[in-house]
Amino acid sequence: MAGSIRMPMARGATVPFYFVVAIGLSVLIVGGLIESPSQVTARPEPAAKPTDPVYEKQILPLLTKYCNGCHNAQKSSGGLALDTLTTEAIARKDRKTWVAVEKVLATGEMPPKKKPQPTKEERELLAGWIEKNFTKLNCTGPQDPGHVTLRRLNRTEYNNTVRDLCGVTIKPADDFPSDDVGYGFDNIGDVLSLPPILLEKYLAAADQVLDAAIMPIATTIAVNIPRALEVVPKSAKVVKADERRPKIILTTEGSASVENYACPATAEYTIRVRAWGRSEGGVEPNMSVRLDGKEIKTFHPPEKTKPLETRLTIGAGNHKITAAFTNPSDPKTLGDKQPRAVGIESIDIDGPIGTVIDMRSQSAKLMLVAMPAGKEDTAVAARKVLANFARRAYRRPVKPEEVDRLMKLFALAESKGEPFHRAIRLPLKAVLVSPNFLFRVEDDPTGGAGVRDLNDFEFAARLSYFLWSSMPDEQLFEIAGRGELQKPAVLKAQIARMLKDDKSGALVENFAGQWLQLRNLRSLSPDTGTFKSWDEPLRAAMIRETELFFEHIVKNDRNVLEFLDANYTFVNERLAKHYGIKGVSGREFRQVKFENTRRGGIVTQASVLTVTSNPTRTSPVKRGKWVLENVLGVQPPPPAPDVPELPPVGQLKGTLRQQMEQHRANASCATCHSKLDPLGFGLENFDGIGGWRDQDNKQPIDSTGVLPDGGKFDGPAELRKVLLGKSDQFRACLAEKLLTFALGRGLEYYDKCAINEIVTKLKTNDDHFSALVFAIAESDAFRKRAVKRSE
Repeated sequence: MAGSIRMPMARGATVPFYFVVAIGLSVLIVGGLIESPSQVTARPEPAAKPTDPVYEKQILPLLTKYCNGCHNAQKSSGGLALDTLTTEAIARKDRKTWVAVEKVLATGEMPPKKKPQPTKEERELLAGWIEKNFTKLNCTGPQDPGHVTLRRLNRTEYNNTVRDLCGVTIKPADDFPSDDVGYGFDNIGDVLSLPPILLEKYLAAADQVLDAAIMPIATTIAVNIPRALEVVPKSAKVVKADERRPKIILTTEGSASVENYACPATAEYTIRVRAWGRSEGGVEPNMSVRLDGKEIKTFHPPEKTKPLETRLTIGAGNHKITAAFTNPSDPKTLGDKQPRAVGIESIDIDGPIGTVIDMRSQSAKLMLVAMPAGKEDTAVAARKVLANFARRAYRRPVKPEEVDRLMKLFALAESKGEPFHRAIRLPLKAVLVSPNFLFRVEDDPTGGAGVRDLNDFEFAARLSYFLWSSMPDEQLFEIAGRGELQKPAVLKAQIARMLKDDKSGALVENFAGQWLQLRNLRSLSPDTGTFKSWDEPLRAAMIRETELFFEHIVKNDRNVLEFLDANYTFVNERLAKHYGIKGVSGREFRQVKFENTRRGGIVTQASVLTVTSNPTRTSPVKRGKWVLENVLGVQPPPPAPDVPELPPVGQLKGTLRQQMEQHRANASCATCHSKLDPLGFGLENFDGIGGWRDQDNKQPIDSTGVLPDGGKFDGPAELRKVLLGKSDQFRACLAEKLLTFALGRGLEYYDKCAINEIVTKLKTNDDHFSALVFAIAESDAFRKRAVKRSE
C-alpha cells in the first residue's frame, strides 16, 4: 500500500496509518498475557517409526493385486492414486490416503463386488498395518490438543463484538471482503486471510462505531421552558399578573424552586434566576441558589429585576433548582420600615453548553464509565475509560503500560485543545484497530514446543465465540477473573445460561446456517416455470423453519437425535400450505405436530431438500452426498472426470431414477453412486423445492434403496429409521462439525480420541444438546493448545 492512510484527529491534525498499526502491534508484542514456561508441558510426539520391511514385501503386492488397477495416476478413482506409493518412505507421507483406505476396507466397500476380493487374512494384514502405522491412538495418555492458528474475527464475529463492546446496532463488517471458508465454516484460522483493503476497512469501521456509540449533542439545548415554581412558605406573596413569570415576593425566610429539570447529559449548564431585592437597615438581601439542596452560589439581588447567572457542571438526569431568601428582617427591630425582600420571577437552566456526549445512550454508558467533573479531572476519567474499554476489547486484563500508551494518545489530542469527548476518541480508535481486538490472541511462551492449558480468559473467549460468536459478557469476565470458569459445575451452569441467552441465536445463524447450508438457500433460484409456487415468502419460510427447529433443540436442551427424526416442526401459513398442513393461518410461526410420517427431522425439511436440488429437478446425487457428509460424516470421493450431465428434465424419458440407473451403468461411476444414489432415491417423493409428490414425469416414484452395508428402506419414513440405526455415526458427525466450529481449525487424526470421548459423554447424558456442548468444552482440544516450536 503506497504512502500512508490518514486518520482524522484533533483540529485537523492527522496521524499516519502505520502509526496506528504500530500502536496495535506494540500492544500485541508486549501487552499480551504471556504464560511462563513452567505452565507448558511437552507436546506428545508420535514415536519414531523404524523401517518396516512388511510394506515392500507384503503390503505393496496387495495394493498392486487389488487396488492399483482403478486407483492409479491415470484413473485416480475416488481421488486415490495408490500406484505412486512405491516405497515405505513415500507411503508414510500420506496419512489421509491410508485413513480413507482403512474406512472402505472396514465397510467392505472396496474392492467393488465384481472385482477380485482379498482373503480374510489379506484384509486383516492390510488393515492391521494401516492401524499400526497411521490410525492407532493411545487415548489413555496425554493427548495432542492441536494448534489453533492466530485468527482474526470474521465478519459476523466483528459485528457481534462491536455490538456487545460498544452497544451499537450498526454492522460495519457487512462492508468487509467476504470471509474464506475452510472445512465447511468461515471461522477457520488457516483461511482467514488479511488483505490490504481490510486494513483500510478496519479504520473506517472504527470511525463508524465511535460515531454511533459516542453520540454527541451537536448544538446547545435550552431547557429553560418556564416551569411552575413551588413556594415555601405557602404564605409567601405570589402575584399572578403574568402566568409566564409570576412575581413571588419573599419577606420572610423561604424559597422558590423548580423540580425535575431533565438535563440530557453531564455537561456545563447556566442556571439563571430572574430576581430583584430590597435592602433594610443597610443590609442587602441574600439569595442562595441551590442544586438538589446543595448551595452553589449566593447573590444579592439588585433593586430592579435582573437575571442572575451561575455556570457549573451538572450531571445527566432530573434535578431540583432552588432560590432561597436567607436573611429576612428581624420583626422586633423593623418598626414601620419595609422589610428586606427578594422577588423571584423565574428559574431557568440553559445547556448543555458546547458539544457534549449524550450519556443517556446505552453505548455511551458502556464505553464512558467515567466523565470528568472539571478540567483537572480529565486524565483520571480518561484512564478509567481506557482501562475498562481495553480490558473488554482485548478480552483479558490489561497491563498498566498498555493503558499508559493509550493515555499518551489522549494527552496528544487534548494538547491540541480538544474537549474530553473528542480527545478520548483517538485512543479508543487505537484499541479498535489493535491486533488484540481484531484477533483472537492466545499467546505462547518462546522456546520449545509443548502443550499448555488455556488461562480462564482465553477459555472464556473460546466459549463465548463458540456459542455467541461474540466477546464474553461481564459475568464470564468476573468468573474468569476468579479462576473458576473451568470448574465442571461452574462451566456446566454457564453453558446452560449461555444457551438460553438470546445471543445463542448466533449458533443457529452461523453453525446451523453453514452445517445445514441454509446460507446457500438465500442465493438459489429454482425455476419458476417448473415450480410455480416458488416465491420469496416461501424461501424465507423454509429458512426460518430450520432455524426455529435448531433453536428449539438448543434452548430446550432436546435430544440431538431429533435432528434425524422428530414428529414436529415450525411453520407459518405459507409453509403449511406448501407442506399440505391444515389449520395454520398468518405469517407467525408456530410449532405443529405431523399427522403422518412423510416428514421428520432436518433431512425432510424444505430448506435442505431445495438446497440439494437443481433449478429444474431433484438431484438424488446431491441429496445423497448431503446426507453422507452432514449426517453420517462420510466424505464421498470426487466424481470421475469427463462424466456427462443428465439431459434437461424436459428431455428425460421415464423417471429421474430410471435415467440415473442408466448413468450409473458406467463402471467409473458405479462405485460412487452406489453410496450416493440410494440415500437420494429415498427422498424422491419430495420435488425440487421440498413439496410432496407421488409421480415423476407421470410415472410412480420408486423411493426404495439398498445401502452398501445391506440396509434397505422404502420411502423417507424408513430412510429416517435407517439413519437412526446409524445414530453413533451421526453423533460422531455432529461432534466433528461442532468441534471444528468451536476450535476454528480442521480436525486431525489425533482428534479421534476427543471425538470418541465426546460421543461417549453425549450418549451417557441421554443425547441432550447441552451435554454435547459441555463435552466439547471439557475436551483437551478445547481447553488446551499445542505450542509450536519457535524458529
